[in-house]
Amino acid sequence: MPAWHSQRRHAVAIAVLCVLGGQSSMPARAQASGTAGALERVEITAEKRLTLLDKTPSAISALSGARLAESGVTGLADVVTLVPNMSFTTGYGASQLFIRGIGNVFFTAGGDPGVALYTDGAYISDQTSSNASLFDVQRVEVLRGPQGALYGRNATGGAMNLISALPTQPFKAQFGALLGQYGRSDIEGFVSGGLGFANTRARLSYQLKRLDGYMVNQLAGVRSGPVLPGGIDTVGPARLDDLDSRALRLQTLTDLGGAGTLRLIASSYRQDEAGPGNKQLVDPVTIPILLYNARPVADPRATKSQGASNGVDVNAFQVVYERPLGDATLSVVASHRKSDADMFWDGDATEALMATTRFKTGSRDRSVNVHVASGEGALQWLVGATWLQFDQRQDIQVDAQIPLGFLVPGQPVNVPFPGGVRFLLGGKVDTRSSAVYADVRYALSKQFALLAGLRSSRDTKEAREYQTVAAFGLNGTGTPSARWSSTPGSLGFEVTLARDTMAYGRLSRGFKSGAINLGALQGTAVKPETVNSAELGFKTSFLERRGALAAAVFSSKYRDMQVSQVGLASAILANASAAKINGMELELSMRPTSALTLSAALGLMDPEYTNFVNVDLRNAPGVAVDVSGRQLAQVSRQQASVGAEWAQAVGDMRALFRADYAWRGTYYFTEFNTPDARQAAYGTLNLSVVLRPRQGAWKAYAQLLNAGNTTAITSMNIASPVLGASRQVNYTPPRRVAVGASIDF
Repeated sequence: MPAWHSQRRHAVAIAVLCVLGGQSSMPARAQASGTAGALERVEITAEKRLTLLDKTPSAISALSGARLAESGVTGLADVVTLVPNMSFTTGYGASQLFIRGIGNVFFTAGGDPGVALYTDGAYISDQTSSNASLFDVQRVEVLRGPQGALYGRNATGGAMNLISALPTQPFKAQFGALLGQYGRSDIEGFVSGGLGFANTRARLSYQLKRLDGYMVNQLAGVRSGPVLPGGIDTVGPARLDDLDSRALRLQTLTDLGGAGTLRLIASSYRQDEAGPGNKQLVDPVTIPILLYNARPVADPRATKSQGASNGVDVNAFQVVYERPLGDATLSVVASHRKSDADMFWDGDATEALMATTRFKTGSRDRSVNVHVASGEGALQWLVGATWLQFDQRQDIQVDAQIPLGFLVPGQPVNVPFPGGVRFLLGGKVDTRSSAVYADVRYALSKQFALLAGLRSSRDTKEAREYQTVAAFGLNGTGTPSARWSSTPGSLGFEVTLARDTMAYGRLSRGFKSGAINLGALQGTAVKPETVNSAELGFKTSFLERRGALAAAVFSSKYRDMQVSQVGLASAILANASAAKINGMELELSMRPTSALTLSAALGLMDPEYTNFVNVDLRNAPGVAVDVSGRQLAQVSRQQASVGAEWAQAVGDMRALFRADYAWRGTYYFTEFNTPDARQAAYGTLNLSVVLRPRQGAWKAYAQLLNAGNTTAITSMNIASPVLGASRQVNYTPPRRVAVGASIDF
């Protein structure tokens, strides 16, 4: 069957599922809606003020932290499957979130994400340490589409905010434990209550996670010398894709009088294990084959690793201050975050001493955001200012044996270059950003309101970089710098069509800062990325609030879109002249009976480059390829999720059964859309059951994740031709079972 017929068939099938299903956004903070069996009304703070999800004129998903945990959602990669037109990948440990086709395409220092990630209102700049575990989360809010006015320079795709559960005045505590396959053991909980002085309450949350790993190492315990003199002696780990992490969060919340509050948040995260199972895909001819007749393992759940390690250390402190100013409210969020990441792996995944790679990254992230929001009324306004200082250092070392014929024309390709090749590159990049912004809603009548937002930003980046390749006679340094000003914003309207039905429209302009390819010695910074987007949306409740529908259509045009390219020893950023993304989204919730809740989400996009010529260094070096009209890298044209939740009484117990199926259409890892960098469409099914007594403080639950044991590539990084243009990939976790229990005190 032709490919386009297959894609159309999938799209039709997904649309039918959405009609039968309901909204994937698991209820976050909810209010009773007054009708028996009705869906909860969800309160959110996505627009920096408290609003109801179904009354907010924007495409937003809100996910309940408790439901995420019960369903087996433990990280960002799991969250995104529940949000339309959102996806996640990773590059050498860096998180790469995508919304509506736009995201973080850069995993080395000097660039910025296209999806702004926040935790309790504080921006996270360092993507190499942002995928910490989710624990004791109240809710997750995802805003889709450019958010330049409220969220700033790096939200061309959207924004995501992770919101922690708050301290309570009455004493509460919870202890939970979960055991599963592959040596999985999770322990987490919290203690919360008043301290008995100064109107202060506190909450201490903790999490310990262990996992032996999904990928078996055929070189486990084997000692290996360094690839090059002065390198690292290694021992093969037993497994990869393992995990050993510890997380702690301490919060205090103090009532200051006059309805003012002060919230202090201190958190710490540690991770120390072998790390991701960086697999090398089998190619007909590779450097290990040419030099040593060594081949990687074809089995996606096995590898040959002579050594690997992954350490992440994050410490953060936040201050959140709020107080009324007449009818308005003042909010201040200040944050200091320090992170260190050290990742080392066998670069060729064979028994040969051929290649090793090490990334060391350290950063300090400081920011302050102040805004004042008006109260209710015909004119609602919000004005604010923000300041950010982000200092990051990164050092990359790649040790490799390279065929002599790769570097000296006419020489044999089965003889290594004498002494091998060591690539050293990196340095330090300092980012400064400041902005003032405003957001206004003016109601012309009870049914119609105008919307507007504007931000004026100023960004600077200064770097001190180096690149040393002794074998090539390279030993360079540089001090590139750049400065950008921007005025992203939006104009729109909202109209109330009926009591429970609204529509909205919005024209938005987004801005993503330029970048410095740290260690590439390019001299000239990568251009900023800009987007102009139009969106029409519709939200309604029906069947006496037993059903809810949110729909949106959008069209976005990008100029100087930032894309990741193959470099000498690591990826670098470049600009695609132009791209466009047209799409639609549906989120539907239904509760046909008090015992059954159905959920579904659908995302359809047409993400294409419209003006981009580049060279495919893996397949056709030296040949310019016009990729205009081809699908954007890393994103699918179709995504969908459907779910069902059934509550059933079992004697004195209450059981909750849940099934979630997430499907993703074909996607490519490069702009060339070649078969060797492609993942076909696939889906995963997760099942869970929760058992609670009708009167009691405990619960037990079980999870069956990836029930169909689907194996799909979730990330791919292609090495430079000098290093053989090999493809390094990561896979979806296999099918796994876990059981757990928790008790409340």
